[in-house]
Amino acid sequence: MQASKPDETATDRALPNRIAKEPLCEDRIIAVGYLTPARPIRRLFDVSRANGSAIITMIFLLGSNSPAALATDTGWHAVEDITRTAEIFVRDLVGTSDDRITPEAGRLDSRLQLPKCSQSLTAFQQRGAKITGRTIVGVRCSGNNPWRIYVPVDVVVTESVLIARRTLPAGHTFSVDDVVAEQRDVSRLVGGYLSQPQNLVGKRLKHSLMAGRIITPSMLKAHIMIHRGQSVTIMAGGEAVNIRMTGVALSDGAENQRIRVENTGSRRVIEGVVRSPEHVEVLIY
Repeated sequence: MQASKPDETATDRALPNRIAKEPLCEDRIIAVGYLTPARPIRRLFDVSRANGSAIITMIFLLGSNSPAALATDTGWHAVEDITRTAEIFVRDLVGTSDDRITPEAGRLDSRLQLPKCSQSLTAFQQRGAKITGRTIVGVRCSGNNPWRIYVPVDVVVTESVLIARRTLPAGHTFSVDDVVAEQRDVSRLVGGYLSQPQNLVGKRLKHSLMAGRIITPSMLKAHIMIHRGQSVTIMAGGEAVNIRMTGVALSDGAENQRIRVENTGSRRVIEGVVRSPEHVEVLIY
């Protein structure tokens, strides 16, 4: 017996005969299994015609798609158990003695549907993988319906860092009142951070800084101790002999920075290290 055809709509009647009789149209309908067999499902068919072919889109409206409902009503494994297994695995690897380190699994899609495992889940890492700021952890089910999934886990490291108390302009010279210490995640601060206010005092900003931003070393200009053309005292020698001579700085220099200086007596240009606002040390090895 031939199955009866569904009622013809106005859209169907408006199609050209060559499209309506196209035998390949049926192959474009992808069968999708019921996601929740125990619940009624409404299917909305959005029928459109583009480039002479029928595109049929199926939209499933579910009564509930929360992880808890899926795990309880249909036997899908709870997403929370998967992420918790990954977090415990990383916590055991980094050790639990340091309260500053907290593993946080990335949020998985709430529509994730994996069969409820008949055994306890186990976590693993790929061979040679290391624990970093973001680590990929595998979670495996070895039960009757085995499966595996990979979960991103962020290793959050909390430290006390200096942030801007208020918005500061470019070229601003820092003082203790400009910063405040806060606990922040430093695991992704590739450029480092500052935690001691005294290491910041006297340094200048390269660019303007918004209030609440973490201050990193790359944002700072070192305080210039010696300026080009300034008279300086050149020091050379060691523990037994200490020679001092007068010179002129040929460039600006911050503390511990190498600059070129000219000996005013011999007119010889040498290189030294800035040690104070008046002294440049020539290193002799």
